[in-house]
Amino acid sequence: MIENFSEIILDYEVTILRLKENNLVCAYDDFLLEIQANALEIKSLSMEQLRIVVDELMYFKITRKEKQ
Repeated sequence: MIENFSEIILDYEVTILRLKENNLVCAYDDFLLEIQANALEIKSLSMEQLRIVVDELMYFKITRKEKQ
């Protein structure tokens, strides 16, 4: 169980599919990452990474993408 999940750091290889005020969906190689929280806020953005602050994590799911 995740007790303290306050920040997400995504590197340059990730593809952001959806980023809303409380929902993040992104793809990374063969995986999808879905996160829902009370609020998500961009902390910093550079060519190498994106840092997102998470307020009250509600849902976290990593799934393998289907091969097409």
